Amino acid sequence: MKFIHTADLHLDTPFDGIKNDAETPNSLWQTLKNAPYQSFKKIVDQAIAQQIDFMLIAGDIFDSKNQSVKAISFFIDEMKRLDEAQIPVMLSFGNHDFQPDEGQHFDFPNNVFVFPKQVTTHDLTLNDGTTVAITGFSYTTQAVPTDMVADFPHKGNSDYQIGMVHGEVGKAGDDNYAPFTISEMKSKGYDYWALGHIHKRGELNAAPMIEYPGDIQGRHKNEAGEKGYLLVEEHDGKLTKQFVATAPIIFAPLTVIVDSTMDIKAVVTKILAVLKEQDFQTLHLLNLELKSDDGSFNAEITQGMLHDILIHNLQQTIASQYQELDAWIYELKLIYSEKTEFSNLDQSFWNDSQSEVFNKENITNLASKLFVNDFIRDEFNNDEAINNLIQKSRELIQAEVKGDNSTNED
Repeated sequence: MKFIHTADLHLDTPFDGIKNDAETPNSLWQTLKNAPYQSFKKIVDQAIAQQIDFMLIAGDIFDSKNQSVKAISFFIDEMKRLDEAQIPVMLSFGNHDFQPDEGQHFDFPNNVFVFPKQVTTHDLTLNDGTTVAITGFSYTTQAVPTDMVADFPHKGNSDYQIGMVHGEVGKAGDDNYAPFTISEMKSKGYDYWALGHIHKRGELNAAPMIEYPGDIQGRHKNEAGEKGYLLVEEHDGKLTKQFVATAPIIFAPLTVIVDSTMDIKAVVTKILAVLKEQDFQTLHLLNLELKSDDGSFNAEITQGMLHDILIHNLQQTIASQYQELDAWIYELKLIYSEKTEFSNLDQSFWNDSQSEVFNKENITNLASKLFVNDFIRDEFNNDEAINNLIQKSRELIQAEVKGDNSTNED
């Protein structure tokens, strides 16, 4: 027995953190938008080449309940390719692509079995006579606060039984995404649990394997690293897994150390040299942290950060060669030494005021009128946004301090 476990395709994902501005090459944007499609097409290519017995897709095929014509057409065409190769597909819908009609409006080929709202078991008999029972369910609403695993039957008479759950570890009533416990999964006697929803690859239990394959294409910096699927095979009655990377784009952090006396031109030259040294073989989208040898930066750098001059210079420099470098820098931060950052300020005052000023309550009160717009509220009402505001404030203060020092020296 050999099968592919994948989940969280998120076709039509908007991609967070990458600005669609004049500095970002249009070709890069096209590559980015097509990345989930390319990744899944590669998964299907490999499924056919390896002659797998079946494929499991554990939710969030689409990024939204309202799919584009492109996404639907692409996915159905890929299902048809698997159908021609006589590869069955069992799929469920998740919280992003929940289907009130259980997906009945999709014109899937006959090899596709869509799990309904109720926990249901689908039986397969493989070419060698092995019997496999696969149990799962789909979301028909965005939130499923019920412990659906409680309704899963115990293992029956099949040679192998697999559970499919788009959800997370949690407590019924407290969590919105089909909460479950590892202990209850183990109590069902299944041979494998194919999970979806969490975008980071991970094993919750080794025997039986309870697995998250992660999403097939990172969507922002918090989904860094290689993405792909799990290939599961049976050897001598035991299941083994192998992660296979398929994502054409990798989000990743990068740290570059520079001399504190360097100006913008010198810093850009140093960063470009580091990118060439990396010798990336897959396109990397990088959030860059810039550190100096003594924890401080000259006035041109701090002013350049404040007005986005540094990153614009950097992007303009690499725009014509990002494909050769297999790298694009979409975010840049300066990392200061806590010891030197506020040498002319009261550090303890900053530490005290920072927590009082930069918190969700203050930000919500200040931007209450703007927060009526969902996209603005989602952008700023989170810990990452608060950290970015703190960083920007530090850069502003540092730029002012540098400016004052420069004036005094003149």
